[in-house]
Amino acid sequence: MPSPRFFKFLAVEILAVVLIAAYVLIDAKDVYQWWVGETNFVSADPACDLHKSACDVTLSDGSLLRLDIEPKSIPLMKPLHFKVTTPNDLPTIEIKLFATNMNMGLHTINLTKTATGIFEGEGMLPTCIMGNMIWQTNVILNQNKHSLGAVFSFKTDK
Repeated sequence: MPSPRFFKFLAVEILAVVLIAAYVLIDAKDVYQWWVGETNFVSADPACDLHKSACDVTLSDGSLLRLDIEPKSIPLMKPLHFKVTTPNDLPTIEIKLFATNMNMGLHTINLTKTATGIFEGEGMLPTCIMGNMIWQTNVILNQNKHSLGAVFSFKTDK
């Protein structure tokens, strides 16, 4: 008959295996997304051209969000400067970029607060031999109780 000490060690080992499995199998971002809920996205006016000027969109909570990308030519394989202006007071804002007409990967850019309501960051788009890529930019404002977002689209040349 095994001793009580054996059962204690067995219980600790089982608990350790369960905790390690949970750590490996559960992604913290998924838990956070479950807690915050789905992001309420609003699409920007398709007539707005990020190659010419910044684009504005009114979020579902009524606040105004502005996205600007420099340089205006939005070149591939060169540094891009992203600037988001919003009245929402957050520590960071996240941008997710992906091509809609070909899988070019998901590119996440974390913007940091540079002034009240102004968030900036750098990123780069990959090049493609096909050219004429249509990119979707999702600006995501993760807040404590809900998440807001804006969708912008633009085209890049070869």
